[in-house]
Amino acid sequence: MQTSTGSVGPGLRGPFRDSYADCDYAALTPRKLAEVTREHGVDFATALLYDRIRHAEPHRAFIEAVDAIDPAASLPSTSARLLIAPAAFWREYPQLGADGAAVLAVARALGFSAERIPAPSTGGVTENARIIRDALAKEEDGSVILVSLSKGGADVRVALEDGGAPLRKVRAWINVCGLVHGTPLVDQFFAGPWWRRMMVRAFLARHRADFSLIRELGHAPGSPLSARAVAPDGVHVINVIACPLSEHTSGALAKRHRQLATLGPNDGSTLLTDAIVDGGVVYPVWGADHYFRTPDAPNLIRRILLHLGTAGHLPASPAA
Repeated sequence: MQTSTGSVGPGLRGPFRDSYADCDYAALTPRKLAEVTREHGVDFATALLYDRIRHAEPHRAFIEAVDAIDPAASLPSTSARLLIAPAAFWREYPQLGADGAAVLAVARALGFSAERIPAPSTGGVTENARIIRDALAKEEDGSVILVSLSKGGADVRVALEDGGAPLRKVRAWINVCGLVHGTPLVDQFFAGPWWRRMMVRAFLARHRADFSLIRELGHAPGSPLSARAVAPDGVHVINVIACPLSEHTSGALAKRHRQLATLGPNDGSTLLTDAIVDGGVVYPVWGADHYFRTPDAPNLIRRILLHLGTAGHLPASPAA
């Protein structure tokens, strides 16, 4: 997680609050959001989705509870372990927050025992899901708070969908900007010119990454991640999604944001509706992009972890 300058919240009054008055969050399907985007542009659709999430239950109550937490508060004594499923290329690009170092710092400052799962930074979804399951198998039942970043969300999704003993270890899953349904960028890539595929192959080869790293993140029907992800039974899922306007993105991420803009609101890597595990609560972050660059990112993660403690989602310490 990096910080950046940018607005910390939109003034959602007037046109946003009054437009599409008959469209609540449930009505803003991917098809409807694509329609709104065609009529009013991707920035309008992004603000509309952000507003509707914040006013829909159970998300509204969750957001208000998290916002009410004093970040200076202490965490109740807990035996929970926090494990991070990092993003792709976390070794190569730690400056983008892919390694989860900022989350680890926040968690440890609160008193969690916290570690990064040793998933290869260039591993595919199937490979990393197996490693996550192996890591979970070593933990106590109901003891783990999983935090996934970007592609780590796809890795965790597949790991938990297999069920069994590793799933019983997980108490909560915080899915941050997760590629839990892949990304249309992969589909566009395979439909694009041959020379672009050669460039990507060269990039992967330079980092000794298998082509499955890209292929397994397909979004089209029939792709491994195309079916809707659903919160596993017994796991409290928190989806943290970034809601950037065009002005909040830059560099390569801005280009990818434009590529996805015809399909609807996106964070520069995936559609916002595709970053959500159904059945979980959603906390939308205004002005952040897929790299979760927003000034309040560390405090937000801290407040979410504190909320898990105050809401009874953490196992108590045996000594408590």
